[in-house]
Amino acid sequence: MLLFWRKQKVSSGLNEAAEETDVNVTFDSSILRKNDITRLSIDERWTKLFVTIKMPPELEEAEAEMNELIKQEAMLKSEQDNLEPEKRKCMKQIMSLTKEAFEDDNETAKQKLKECRKEIERINERINDVLEDVENLEDRMREANVELLNKSINYIFSTLKTNNERALEIKQELAEIEEKKKLLCEELETISLDWTQYAIDLTNLIGTDPVKEFEEAYKLEGLKDEAVDTSTDESD
Repeated sequence: MLLFWRKQKVSSGLNEAAEETDVNVTFDSSILRKNDITRLSIDERWTKLFVTIKMPPELEEAEAEMNELIKQEAMLKSEQDNLEPEKRKCMKQIMSLTKEAFEDDNETAKQKLKECRKEIERINERINDVLEDVENLEDRMREANVELLNKSINYIFSTLKTNNERALEIKQELAEIEEKKKLLCEELETISLDWTQYAIDLTNLIGTDPVKEFEEAYKLEGLKDEAVDTSTDESD
């Protein structure tokens, strides 16, 4: 299966790779809806992509920015959830104070009634502000999701491509090493001599002392031992 194409036709939601030498496939926001992506940085489908592949600083920064948006969203929704009960509480107070303020002409009740109305105005204004903030945050969240997704997917495929190319290089190098090892073993086999037999033959020809003298002169004692060790290792 081919993972990488320099240039290709892509389905709806993707743009063509920009340059042949600088592949950068990008998604538009429709990919979020199609795959139910709302908060990518805490989406398990995304986080497990970086268990093996190390996340670069650029992605860590984008992840942190999204996490900050998620935190802001949680704070706004928490405030939104608290504002409605506060508003209902003030409405309840107004209902209970109305009779006392107007039928009994109670000034204290009138003052409290006035304060409750001001509080409701403040709460309504804040509710509108929060709704606007939530709406703006949704836009920012969508943009952050798309940006993080594009950076992540391109980085992962780029890393896979780089690793794949390096793996092929390593396999080639290993094959070359194996071939060189094979040739060296063959050469070693052709130049290896039975030193013991040669020592006997030379001793028979010129005597023991001359043989030893030549061994010392040509420094063959160490080489002889190494040759023996090498052949022993090779036979193992």
